[in-house]
Amino acid sequence: MPIIVGTDEAGYGPNLGPLVISATCWEVPDQLLPENMWQVLDTVLTDSPVRHDKRLHVSDSKKVYSAGKSIARLELAVLAFLSYLKLPCRNGTELGTSLSGAGFASDFRSNGSDSSDDIRLPLECDGSSFTDVADILSDALDAQDIRLLSVKSCIMFPTEFNQKVEQANSKGKVLSAETMQLVKSSVQAFQVSAKSNNTKGWVICDKHGGRNRYDDIISQAFDDSFVFRIEESGPRSLYRVGELEFCFRTKAEAILPVALASMVSKYVREVTMTQFNRFWQQHLPHVKPTKGYPQDAARFWGDIEETVKKLKIAKSDVWRFR
Repeated sequence: MPIIVGTDEAGYGPNLGPLVISATCWEVPDQLLPENMWQVLDTVLTDSPVRHDKRLHVSDSKKVYSAGKSIARLELAVLAFLSYLKLPCRNGTELGTSLSGAGFASDFRSNGSDSSDDIRLPLECDGSSFTDVADILSDALDAQDIRLLSVKSCIMFPTEFNQKVEQANSKGKVLSAETMQLVKSSVQAFQVSAKSNNTKGWVICDKHGGRNRYDDIISQAFDDSFVFRIEESGPRSLYRVGELEFCFRTKAEAILPVALASMVSKYVREVTMTQFNRFWQQHLPHVKPTKGYPQDAARFWGDIEETVKKLKIAKSDVWRFR
């Protein structure tokens, strides 16, 4: 059965908090194309909910959640899928560890968020609702012979982000390289080869800025494998590597595996930023929380700068320089 890997990120532009890149990996029937996953799962999922819709809202994370609104719908969908995979997510540390590995906890603590008060999850949705929804989701996937195989994230806090961007002299190169490493990890776990010529999967990524050429980053990630260039244009760039077809396209969240990757990345970033703000409010109770985006990040940095010095925290552990 073919696999589909979808990737997306959250937090590429901010100066505070992590860059989060996620990849979701699915197994689907031979005849099912990535763009048709919505139709066969429309009893439980929708990217365009109507009033009183009880289906999970899965879409570009910006359409599901925005600042000032409840995160409950985004959280319910993300936690339902992670519960389907039986990934523990009772608090922020478990969430990050389940998605990115054992190094998450120490990375989190060393980046201006060291607090004994680990954030408990869920933030807003009912604690039992996502497990019930996960059972319904599991039945719907089984009925269509579809499996969600894995959800993985790269959660890059300022210390690591600054180091890698300085080495590459480009945050775009860092985004592309880390995305391809997630893809490689996902496909290798399920024995899809970059050497054979039989189509066994698709990799679908949101375009990285205005870039149209991606064959070099694919080749580097897959041990200098031969990359066959099919198309490079504004709307999409298409390649073939052995059993895999790679597509970098605009509005990639129209594809279900990418939409879920977008939501996972957004949710992880929101959880980590909530913990980040709680940490600083322990030291400065009246400081206004931040989402970390440039204009407000400058305000927040001005509010905490003296405390950062008193706590002997390096600026590079808190502030992303690009």
